[in-house]
Amino acid sequence: MTSQAKKRRKMIKLLLHCIPLFLIVSLPLFALSDHPSQPNTSMFSETEKAWLHEHPTIKVGMDSAYAPYEWMNQNGMYVGMAVDYLHLLEKKLGVHFEIVKEKSWSQIVEMGKKGEIDMITSIVQTPERLNYFVFSKPYNDTQTMIVDRGEGAFIGSLENLSSRRVAVEKGSYTQELLKKNYPYVQLILANSILEALYSVINGKADAYVGDLSAINYAIKNNGLETLRFSGQIALSSQHRFAFPKNHTEFASIMTKAMASISKEESDVIFNRWLGMRIERGIRAETLIKYSLGVACLFLLFGYWYYRLHCEIKYRKAVEMRERHRNSVLEMIAKMLPLHEILESIVKEVEAQNPKMICSILLLDETKKSFCDSIAPTLPDFYNEAIKGILIGEGVGSCGTAAYRKERMIVENIATHPYWEAYKEIALRAGLQACWSEPIFASDGTVLGTFAIYHANPQTPNLADDILIEQSANLASIAIEKSMAATKLKESEELYRHLTEEVSDVIWKTTPDLIITYISPSDERIRGYKASEVIGHHIFEMFAPEGVATLLENIKRRSEAEARGIRTNFVTYEIQHRCKDGRLIWGEIISKPERDEKGEIISYHGITREISERKAMQDRVQQLAFYDPLTKLPNRLLLKERLNHVMYEMKRTKKYSALFFIDLDNFKSLNDTQGHNVGDVLLFQVAQRLKSCLREIDTVARFGGDEFVVILDTLHEDKETSMEQAYSIAEKIRINVSALYLLNIPHEGKELVVKHQCTASIGVLVFNSEEGSQDDLLKRADTAMYKAKEAGRDQICFYDFSSHERQKSLF
Repeated sequence: MTSQAKKRRKMIKLLLHCIPLFLIVSLPLFALSDHPSQPNTSMFSETEKAWLHEHPTIKVGMDSAYAPYEWMNQNGMYVGMAVDYLHLLEKKLGVHFEIVKEKSWSQIVEMGKKGEIDMITSIVQTPERLNYFVFSKPYNDTQTMIVDRGEGAFIGSLENLSSRRVAVEKGSYTQELLKKNYPYVQLILANSILEALYSVINGKADAYVGDLSAINYAIKNNGLETLRFSGQIALSSQHRFAFPKNHTEFASIMTKAMASISKEESDVIFNRWLGMRIERGIRAETLIKYSLGVACLFLLFGYWYYRLHCEIKYRKAVEMRERHRNSVLEMIAKMLPLHEILESIVKEVEAQNPKMICSILLLDETKKSFCDSIAPTLPDFYNEAIKGILIGEGVGSCGTAAYRKERMIVENIATHPYWEAYKEIALRAGLQACWSEPIFASDGTVLGTFAIYHANPQTPNLADDILIEQSANLASIAIEKSMAATKLKESEELYRHLTEEVSDVIWKTTPDLIITYISPSDERIRGYKASEVIGHHIFEMFAPEGVATLLENIKRRSEAEARGIRTNFVTYEIQHRCKDGRLIWGEIISKPERDEKGEIISYHGITREISERKAMQDRVQQLAFYDPLTKLPNRLLLKERLNHVMYEMKRTKKYSALFFIDLDNFKSLNDTQGHNVGDVLLFQVAQRLKSCLREIDTVARFGGDEFVVILDTLHEDKETSMEQAYSIAEKIRINVSALYLLNIPHEGKELVVKHQCTASIGVLVFNSEEGSQDDLLKRADTAMYKAKEAGRDQICFYDFSSHERQKSLF
C-alpha cells in the first residue's frame, strides 16, 4: 500500500469517529423552531400610540451597498438583516417603513443630521454622531478588521499603518475613528465597501478597515480571495438604529419595540444572513436532512483540514524564503562582498531543500563565457572545469540557458544531448539532473545563471519553478547592486581627480545656500579646510559688499521666477574672505538644479580667483577716468557725474551748483621753480579742495591749473541754494590761499619750497531746465573770468539776466 493510500485511510477513519460527536452537539441547534412575532401595542404610552397614528409612514435611510446587513439587489429591492428587522417591526407597530433610495451612505447620514428622515439603520454610534442622533441598543455586534493584499507580514494593529494608505467608506464610523485617533494614517475615501476593497487589490490603498461580516460577505460573493484578514482593532462594529434628536418619541417607541423582539426571532434573522438556521424541536425528516448535511460538512472539514495543513506548510516555507530574502537584502544594503552574498543565497536554498545542490555562475565582461562559480557544495574539480566555458546552444543546462535567455530543464543528464560533452564529469560529481535559470539585469542582459542539481533524475514542480525564479531574481539584485557600487566608486574616483586637480573651486549648496560640498581648491585659495566650510551658510565666505550684491541678485532671481522666467547660469564678481584676513576677488558661475516640477532643490557652480584681473581692471579704470597727477576725476568722469546730477534734479526738484576754479599766477611758479614744484602744488590743492566738500560732491581736474566742483542737491529755493554755494566757495577760497610747504626732491635730499597762491572761483547755481552740460560749464567758466577781471582771489556768480553782474554776499 502506498503512503498516499495510507493517509487517505487514516483521514476517513478520523471522519467516521467525528461524525457522531458532531451530531450530538448539533442536534439541539436543529431542534429550535421559529415562532412568529405578534403585534403588541400595550407597551406604548398614549402619547406614543398617538404618534404612531399620526405617522403611518416612516422614512428610513440605509446603505445601498452594505451586504449582508442592507443592500439593493438586482431587482432594485432592499434586502438584508436590517430589512428583515424592519419587516418584523412593521408588524409590531402597524406602520410602513419607506426606504429612501438613490442616496449614498454619506448623503443618508447628512439627511439624518438635518432631520430630513426619521431613522437610519445599521449605523455605529460614535462621539461625533451623538451630537446629532439618539441611538437604540445594538442589535448586532461584530469585530472591526484590517484587510490587506496578502503580501508580506501581517499588519496586526492600526499602529502599524503609520503613514500608509487606508481605504474606508466615506461617512463611515471607521473614517471618524481613524481621522480622530490616528491622524498619521492617510485615508482613501470610497463610496462603498467593494470600491474600498478593490482599491486595496489595485494597490491604490495598503489596507482596508471595516466590519468583519461585511468584508467576509464581499470577499466570498465577489471573488476577492486574494485579500486576507491582516489584523483586528479594539473597536467593535455595533449596529444600531439612529434617530434625529427631535424624534425622541419615535426613539422611545423603537427602543420598546426592539426590546419586544424575542431571541428566537433575532436568531432567525441572524442565521439567515450570518449563520445557520436554528429550529426548536426535532422532526424526523429534518434530522435525516441535516444528518446528511452534517456528514457532508465533516467530509468537507476533513478536506479543509488537509488543505489547511498544506497551507500552513506552504506558508512556513514562504516565511522562511521571505526571511532569507530580507537577510540577503540586508547584506546587499550593507554592501558586503558579492561573493559572500551569492554564497549565502546558495547555502540557504540548500538548507531549505536538503536534496538540492545549487550553483551561481557569473559571465565575464564580454558576456560570452563563465568566469566565476559560486557553488560551495559542488566538488572543486567540477567548479574549475566550468570556469572559462563559452556559452552556446547545447552547452549543458547553464550554457544553453545563458545563450537562449530562457530556463533550461534537464531531467536526466545521462541521456540528454546537451550534456554529451560534460556527462562524464557531471556523473563523477554525482549529478543526474540540472535546472538552470538565467540571471537577468534590469536592461535584459544576462549576468549569469542560477542552477539546481539533483543526485537523481528529477522533474521540477510548481514550487520548484517559483524557487528557482525567486533565487535568480535575488541574485540579480545582488549582482546589479555590486556592479552599480563598482561604477559609483570609479565615478567618485574620477570626480575626485577632476575636483582636486583643478585650480577652480567646485561647490554645491542646498536651496537655503548651506554648503554641502566644496573642492580642496578652496583650501589652497582661501586657506579653509572643507570641514570648516561644509554646513555653513555661503554668506560667511564673502565680504559685506559681496553679500549685498548676492542678495540683490537673489531678489532679481526670485522676481523672475515669480513671473515664470526660469534662470539658468548666473555670474557674480564678489570679494571672498580668506582665513588670514585677506580679501580676494572671485568670479562665481552658479546654476540652480531643479526637480521634475521645476522647483529649485540645490545650487552648484565654480568659483575662480580673479584678484589680478580685478586689479588690472581697476588700473585701467583709474587711467581712463582719473587724473594721474592729482588722483581726481578727469573730464570724462566729470561729465558722467554731471549727467547723473542733472538726472537726479528732475526727480528731487532741487538746485545744484557748479564751481569753475582757476589758480592765480600759477604759470609764474612753473617758470621760476620748475614743473616738478608746480605738480606738487597741484596735488596739494586737490587735497585741500576735497577736504572742503561733502561725500556726495565731486571735484575734478579740468586741465592745467583749472578745477571744477559739482555741489549735488542743495535746496528747492534758488536764493537759499546760492547762499549754500557761496559758503562752500568761500571755504575753498580761504583754504586754497593758505601757505603751502612744498617738499621737492633734489639731489637725494628734500627741499622745502614755501608758496602762497589764490584762486578765482566762478559759481553757477542751476536746475534741470537750464541747459546742457556744455552750457553749464561755459557759464561757470564765464563767471570765473569775471572773478579774474575783478582782481583775482574772488568769487563771482553767473547772472542769467545780464551775464555781467558780480554777486557778493555778506
